Amino acid sequence: MVQILASFPANFLFPLVTGVLVATGISLDWGGILLMSLGAQWYILFNVIAGASAVPHDLREAATNLRLPRALWWRRLALPAVFPSYDTGGITAAGGAWNASIVAEIVSYGPVTLTATGLGAYIAQATAAGDGPRILIGVLVMSVYVVGLNRLFWRPLQTLAERRFAL
Repeated sequence: MVQILASFPANFLFPLVTGVLVATGISLDWGGILLMSLGAQWYILFNVIAGASAVPHDLREAATNLRLPRALWWRRLALPAVFPSYDTGGITAAGGAWNASIVAEIVSYGPVTLTATGLGAYIAQATAAGDGPRILIGVLVMSVYVVGLNRLFWRPLQTLAERRFAL
């Protein structure tokens, strides 16, 4: 059922969500978070499903036979088994959110154009104006930020997942 729902491209929901933002007067600075989440949520979901499916059947049977309490089952089996996949999903979702930010920070709905304050809007405006140097600056800033975030946040989590939570 999840795979059927996920086959529907989240970007098709952008006009509907934008219509709701325009109708309710919600700022795109906040509404953009929803739009980026729509574009990134499936990365985490599919990776977590894959991680849960990869738990060996023997471990599940052992947990059942040992009648592990629910809290212990989650803390000692389910969460450690899924953490590496969640981490991978988080990395890909972050990349997807950065891509979505370029289309989510400037949206038009009929005669109304909503603009958020952010790097995605900067790159989109520079692209619309055909301003090559500003496009390059925006892409370079995004690249430095993404590489820095990967090295300072995602890489340590990936190392933790490989060392402590590998099955």
